[in-house]
Amino acid sequence: MTTIAQVRKVIAPLLERHSDLALVGREIYIKPIHHFARVVLIDRMLDPDLFRPQWAVAHLFEARQFLPLSWGAWIHNTRSNTPGIWSIHEPDVSAAMVEAIETQALPVLRGIVSLEDYLAFVSGHFFRHHLFDWPHVKIIVDVARGDLDAARALRDANVDRFGDDPAYDDEGRAKYRRIRELCARLEADDRPGLAALLHEWEAITVRNLKIETLWEPTPFPLELEA
Repeated sequence: MTTIAQVRKVIAPLLERHSDLALVGREIYIKPIHHFARVVLIDRMLDPDLFRPQWAVAHLFEARQFLPLSWGAWIHNTRSNTPGIWSIHEPDVSAAMVEAIETQALPVLRGIVSLEDYLAFVSGHFFRHHLFDWPHVKIIVDVARGDLDAARALRDANVDRFGDDPAYDDEGRAKYRRIRELCARLEADDRPGLAALLHEWEAITVRNLKIETLWEPTPFPLELEA
């Protein structure tokens, strides 16, 4: 497994060339961070000499424990005979990594600026269903966008799904408690209360990811349309 020190050494030239990048552990974030993260992860493998980088985007206002990597792609080493797997000992691995991130990841990630950009990207991704077809995710995004009619329709169609279930683990039960609180504020048409929930959940995610210094809290479209 590559160490964080090795990761830091490999991507040091990248950070020197791009002032809007910041390394947190194994993850390279594009600044500033608002309602979603644009990130490159230098992931470990069982072999201590190997690693697999990938990039992804994910929204932050779900009170997440970790960042999902559903919406992104692997980063390939086009200089290697095994482009899907990187070796820390490969000649010029740092230069190859910088080139790959600059050409395969940054252009896409930097093009995702607004929440609508983010949703447009996810809508075209292979794993789009992890957002658009999962009611407990989609309802939160609809509220953030200010589409309260769509959120209420999801609430009404998923009353049983959003209920408490002892079969869920603690994290699952907590997730649906949050959804029920969201639904209660939807029922009351409490826009300030809905916005406060989203800001609270976003702050929880930011704290769990240890990216507080990179985060710039901003209003949600929900608030701008009020």
